[in-house]
Amino acid sequence: MLTEKQIHQFETLGFIFLKNFIPPNEIRKYINAFDETFRIAAGARLAGTYEDIKKTIAVMRFFEYNPAVYHRLLDSDAVCEVVEDLLGRHFIFSTSEGAYRFGNTWWHHDDVSPGDHIHLKVVLYLDPVSADTGCLSVLPGSHLLPYRQRMERYGGDILPLGRDVPGTYSVASNPGDAVVFNVKLYHAAFGEAVGRRAIYINYLQKPRSPEEEAHIKWLYRKDGGYYTPELFEDATPKRMRMLAFLKDTCYDTPL
Repeated sequence: MLTEKQIHQFETLGFIFLKNFIPPNEIRKYINAFDETFRIAAGARLAGTYEDIKKTIAVMRFFEYNPAVYHRLLDSDAVCEVVEDLLGRHFIFSTSEGAYRFGNTWWHHDDVSPGDHIHLKVVLYLDPVSADTGCLSVLPGSHLLPYRQRMERYGGDILPLGRDVPGTYSVASNPGDAVVFNVKLYHAAFGEAVGRRAIYINYLQKPRSPEEEAHIKWLYRKDGGYYTPELFEDATPKRMRMLAFLKDTCYDTPL
């Protein structure tokens, strides 16, 4: 599905933007189901309306709270084809996230797996977002080790500067668009007093070394386990392939 140019951009810059990735009638189903699903998933943390909530709330394993709707997204041919193009046929689904984000998110990376091992996110914003209203802003190339090491060395002085960091690129997005990024990439969002909804789907490259395997298992257990029975109850053969590694190594053999 992806072109060689898009794959090269992901490898070089750490992200790609896919315009109109989810058709309007399909993304509307995910938007319509989000608020009720999120309210159930967030529980007491979401007391009142979004207008009342002046903080970020994120829920992991979001799809388990409405599998009838969101497992269609997990099984999407379009999503799976993109992830396979970037990670290979035996990629691993780790977890889904539903989030209501409010205000600024300062520069950070989400995970640093060993060496050139890839952990990526597919991000679907359910509201229009721009540079001033909380879209994903990135530092292209900062997933690569020399750049990332320099950012970490000088982070205390540079990162608090927000959008003024040289090289900042803001990925404006509308519902139906997708942003796919390597989570080693430094990213942020800038939107004072602005709320926005998003879905994140996390995928990992199949481990190629004991170090990579240990890191993936550590991630799974650090967050209390990603998998729940709902993932398997309606699983297709395609989904079982992306669940196989963590099912065998963690879900079926809990500590």
